[in-house]
Amino acid sequence: MHAYSLDTNERRYVFLILAIVSIVLSWGFQQLLLKYHISLPWWVENPSVLFVYGILFLAFDKWLWKFFGKMNVSKTPNLNGEWEGSLKSSFDNHSGDIKVKLKIVQTWTEINILLRTDHSSSHSESASIINKAPEGIYLCYQYINDPKTNAAETMNIHRGTVRLLLNEKEKCLEGDYYSGRGRQNFGCLNFRRK
Repeated sequence: MHAYSLDTNERRYVFLILAIVSIVLSWGFQQLLLKYHISLPWWVENPSVLFVYGILFLAFDKWLWKFFGKMNVSKTPNLNGEWEGSLKSSFDNHSGDIKVKLKIVQTWTEINILLRTDHSSSHSESASIINKAPEGIYLCYQYINDPKTNAAETMNIHRGTVRLLLNEKEKCLEGDYYSGRGRQNFGCLNFRRK
C-alpha cells in the first residue's frame, strides 16, 4: 500500500482533533484513578497522550473514517472493494470490450489499486482523490502493468495513468487511461462495484 493525496484540509484537522481527544482521554483516565483511589502497580503506567493518540489514529485510519464518511463528516470517499467492468483500447481500435476487475484496498491514509485482465495485471504506484473538480469526485493514479505469459508478444511492462470519475449514486467508476512509452495506447474504462 502507498499514500495518496487529497485536495481537502481534512487531514490537517483530524490530526489536531485526535491530539485534543487524546489529551482529554489521558487526563480523564488519570482523574478516574485519583477519584477512586486506585494505584496502578509500578510496572503499569498511566496511558500517555502519545499512546492514546496512537490507538485513536489506528482506529480512525482503519475504520472510523468510513463511519464518519457515512455521516458526511469525512470527505474522503470510500472506494474499498471489488469492481467489475470493461475497457476499450486503442490497441484494437476500440473494437471490443475487454473484461477487467479492479480491486481497491483503502484506509484513510493509504491505498492500493489492482487491475486485472486475462492478459495482464497492473498495480498503482501513486494516487490522488480529487473532491473539488467541477465534474465531481475522481480517482487518478499512476500504474505499472505486468503482462502475463499468454499476452501478445508486443505487450511489455509499461507505465500509465488512469483517471476515474466516481458516480456515487450509480456506484460506478468511469474514465480514461493512457500508457507510456513503449505501448502508447489509450482507452476508456468503466466499473461497477460488486
